[in-house]
Amino acid sequence: MEKALGLYEDVKSDMKFFVSSEVRSKILLSLMQKPKNLPILRQEIDFSSSTILHAMYQLENKKFVFKKSGNYSLSQMGELAALKLVNLMKSFSSMNKLQNILLNHEIEVIPHQLLQGIECLEKGQILESKPNNLMHHYQTISDKFLNSKNVKIISSVFYPFFVDVLKNSCKNDGILQMLMTQDVGNIILSDFRAEISSINKPNINLLKIDNELKLCLLLADDFMAMGLFLDNGVYDSNRFLISNSEESISWANELFKYYLDKAIQFKL
Repeated sequence: MEKALGLYEDVKSDMKFFVSSEVRSKILLSLMQKPKNLPILRQEIDFSSSTILHAMYQLENKKFVFKKSGNYSLSQMGELAALKLVNLMKSFSSMNKLQNILLNHEIEVIPHQLLQGIECLEKGQILESKPNNLMHHYQTISDKFLNSKNVKIISSVFYPFFVDVLKNSCKNDGILQMLMTQDVGNIILSDFRAEISSINKPNINLLKIDNELKLCLLLADDFMAMGLFLDNGVYDSNRFLISNSEESISWANELFKYYLDKAIQFKL
């Protein structure tokens, strides 16, 4: 905590430089695309010439912007500052959009380094059950995964379509990697014991993960879904975070790899 507070004291003026000025932020974001002259900037960010020039003078003093042949461009430091500004905006956008699955949920199951990359989920959305169709979100997700060739699953809760995914993997050449708790494994074994006991296919990898894990993560070829537990310890079966964006899928793959390293082979 002391280190974080000390860091804040070191950079608070730099942070204020951006967040306290809409015009400076918009200039950086606009110049990310390409160098521009004053008339184009005035048209794009909708500020007067005098306001833009005043902000530009401040940015030039910080060595974030330079002028050449009548056009304003980002310096290397300006490019880095603009990228960090975009990440910050995407992070807040993600937190706002995904509030229903983050607030009052056990997010500690997500490692710190991935929480820091929450901006990767900015294009995600919350799929919730409907009062007139409590199975709507479940059906949407199960259809997606039953039609996918390659599937990765981490789960401490059981969904019936898990068995169907396993059966499909026995029939095709898709890859199934399934990390499950002992409790989930016991349920699957009870429904699929005869078939699963004879599995000897290199494309199917069944692994056991700590029973204390409170997470449901599902990855298909071009889709990810994640369910979390409420902070009272009860699984929130009414909502999933879903996304088909490359950033979200890459983020989910990193989460899968994190737990894959902690898993052991499931003994059938």
